[in-house]
Amino acid sequence: IVLADSAARRLAKLGEAEGHPVMLRVAVEGGGCSGFQYRLDLVDAAEPDDLRIEADGQTALVDAVSAPFLK
Repeated sequence: IVLADSAARRLAKLGEAEGHPVMLRVAVEGGGCSGFQYRLDLVDAAEPDDLRIEADGQTALVDAVSAPFLK
């Protein structure tokens, strides 16, 4: 899992707009009949078991349960 340069630049701009750094949380959730749903959220803090993906000073987070599904 990588954080593309363009995604890192966008996260930096979003953090500037918010007035503080933000991180991108990527999660996979069960979606019932239609399979998995992918959730993207901006968060201020990481959870202790998060996988951290960093690029150009920006961070994306993936929880331990979602990581294997994203592989």
